[in-house]
Amino acid sequence: MTPRQKKRLSVAAGALLIVGAITFVVLRPAELAVIKPVNRDVVEVVVASGTLRAVRQSMVGAESSGVVESLEVTEGVRVQKGDLLGRLRLGETDARLAGGLAALRAAETTLRGEELQLDQTSRELRRARDLAARKLVPVAELDDAESAFSVQQANTDAARARLAEARAQVDQIRPEFGKREVRAPFSGVVIERMIEPGTAVSAGTAWFTIAEMSATEIYVETDENNLGKLEVGQPAIAVAPAYPDQPFSARLTQIGPNVDSERGVVGLRLTTDNLPGFALPNMTIDVNIEVKRSANALALPSSAVSLRGQPSILAVSDGRLERRRVEILGSNPEWVAVAGIDPETLVLREARGARQGQRVRPLGAAASGAARP
Repeated sequence: MTPRQKKRLSVAAGALLIVGAITFVVLRPAELAVIKPVNRDVVEVVVASGTLRAVRQSMVGAESSGVVESLEVTEGVRVQKGDLLGRLRLGETDARLAGGLAALRAAETTLRGEELQLDQTSRELRRARDLAARKLVPVAELDDAESAFSVQQANTDAARARLAEARAQVDQIRPEFGKREVRAPFSGVVIERMIEPGTAVSAGTAWFTIAEMSATEIYVETDENNLGKLEVGQPAIAVAPAYPDQPFSARLTQIGPNVDSERGVVGLRLTTDNLPGFALPNMTIDVNIEVKRSANALALPSSAVSLRGQPSILAVSDGRLERRRVEILGSNPEWVAVAGIDPETLVLREARGARQGQRVRPLGAAASGAARP
């Protein structure tokens, strides 16, 4: 064999080796992870974010004009019905009430003195009448006793009238004086304070806004496309981002009634029976509303199910991938509840990037015959 022939033979052998290597690589089955369907609950939720709102809130202030003398609470403070919130300095009314109370006390003292004097003249009149009946004193002395009693009776009646007048004056001033105090109309949280001590205010000026936390609602908005899934009464889990480790339960109580056509959203209202102690009005709340629960269903990771067009999975059959249609019973971002496949089916864990008919060598616990996860 000539050198040229040897060289040609060597080149041909090398080419065959390269072609063989390429063929081996191309035809070698891909090693891909598989999983068998697992039995589990798959809960489908609608996620939304909104705020915690007090169903009832009110602005409160004094019923009279004047200058704010003191404020007893600030924003964020929880108050009980009747708690003192602030006080108004009324000026002239203070002096009028003080004068009226002084006049009342003086009238009470005067009346007690007149009543004591009336009691004395009454005893003297009874004594004079007894002595006159026995002819022991002249008639003139009896007349003097009766006259003295009549005068004292008139004085006592006048003292009673002055006392009644003083009481009426105080009763007239007291309601106005009472208007100087601002008290909580119901139990709740002070969410806003609009004035400071020393502020001149008129009657009806708002001092505080109070929210009643015993009656609250969570208001959120969601895409109108979710309307078909939502029903009044559905349970939800609510979480305040400020307290992520303290979720609490809620329930959907109202849908709509109107859809915002410009933004394509609808408002939802939820209530809770166990509002946590940290809750404050207008706090941001995230809710997960349970719209569907597939209990103990055959489930696959969401990555294993293709939802483009007709839902399907890639099953391993005789070493090749085979696309099979499935029925979606429910889904969430992590799991999909399916029907239409056998529980022992080996399903490709990651459907994206694979193709039907591709040769594969299954990897994973499911492929080795171990118990399903």
